Amino acid sequence: MTHGTALITGASSGIGAMYAERLARRGHDLVLVARDFDRLKSLANRLSGDHGVVVTPLTADLTSAADLERVVVKLRDDAEISLLVNCAGIGPNGPLLGS
Repeated sequence: MTHGTALITGASSGIGAMYAERLARRGHDLVLVARDFDRLKSLANRLSGDHGVVVTPLTADLTSAADLERVVVKLRDDAEISLLVNCAGIGPNGPLLGS
């Protein structure tokens, strides 16, 4: 039995991948969002196989207006999504002390 679907940005590595693992282990279906399709697909296959949940990769670069709009549409139109985890990184806008 699923606990709803979580959409996770920045899901192909780091904190996003960790959230994906833990939510899949708890029975959440997932929509994984990141730029690297191969890494997303690999993670999706592993999580689906290990935890028996539905995992959908959604390739998107959130710095692209068109890709961001696709994610917004997915969030707005998919009634199964009950949780958003935003782990997409934001790069510095200049030197660290000046940011």
